Amino acid sequence: AASGLGREAVNYKLRDWLFSRQRYWGEPFPIWHEVDAEGKQTGLMRTVDADQLPVTLPDMDDFKPKGTPDPPLNHAPENWLYMTAADGTRLKRETNSMPQWAGSCWYYLRFCDNKNGEFFIDPELEKYWLPVDLYIGGVEHAVLHLLYSRFWHKVLFDRGHLTTPEPFHKLVNQGMILGENNEKMSKSRGNVVNPDDVVREFGADALRLYEMFMGPLDQVKPWNTKGVEGVYRFLGRVWRMVADDAADDIQLNAAVQDVPLTAEQERVLHKTIKGVTLDIEKLSFNTAISKMMEFTNFFTNVEPRPRAVLEPFVLLLAPFA
Repeated sequence: AASGLGREAVNYKLRDWLFSRQRYWGEPFPIWHEVDAEGKQTGLMRTVDADQLPVTLPDMDDFKPKGTPDPPLNHAPENWLYMTAADGTRLKRETNSMPQWAGSCWYYLRFCDNKNGEFFIDPELEKYWLPVDLYIGGVEHAVLHLLYSRFWHKVLFDRGHLTTPEPFHKLVNQGMILGENNEKMSKSRGNVVNPDDVVREFGADALRLYEMFMGPLDQVKPWNTKGVEGVYRFLGRVWRMVADDAADDIQLNAAVQDVPLTAEQERVLHKTIKGVTLDIEKLSFNTAISKMMEFTNFFTNVEPRPRAVLEPFVLLLAPFA
């Protein structure tokens, strides 16, 4: 717009952000209110001195909300709640606390250096780790968390605390898994699938693999228990292709031998490795699993089965199951 090549357009509107909560847990605001002789606020405020930061929550026996606008911190011990300034002014702390956004908006920065007691992130670690290469989250994040995170990040950047103007390189929204009746899972609809039940019956590997096999990562997909059974059978075939299923302990299947690969076997192996690798990079997990199923179909009845084929295949499957 400044160069005359276009015009300004507002794509979204940032409205006033209600950033206070009437509850105990949450970061305290580093603000003092001046009060008169009767303890009433005068409307004048002061910031907490830098050497007194961060303000930590006081120990309280009763910090439950009362169902009134009165914040629990209003009933904190007086030695935390009040102080007298050097000029004799009586001060009372701000007793609202910050919402969870105060921590969740910049958690990715702290993850890079969470043991640092001097700075929120070491500048060298910030340069090494950031910006985040890939952020995966629900579509609702784009209008809530990500909007606020970007605002928070840009404020820190403008203040010179960060060297990157943007927090995330790429965003991928994963699709929701619906109930078997194609409706959003909820207790009221009675269509909730308990993952613990699935793990008990089929194992965690089968559950994880099925969720990736259901369809493209970004699409909404209905749950189908028969699909879990199919993936469970696939994993069983992989196991029997490599291991002796009849042995009391874990042993290689007798068909697995140190024999050279045929040209066709080598072609199938390298085609699978290339295809799965590219699919993982594209987050196309469902098609990656399909390629490994095709590999298994090809080698299940091959005897002898070259060990040099199965070892890289097991490594290829390892990130999934």
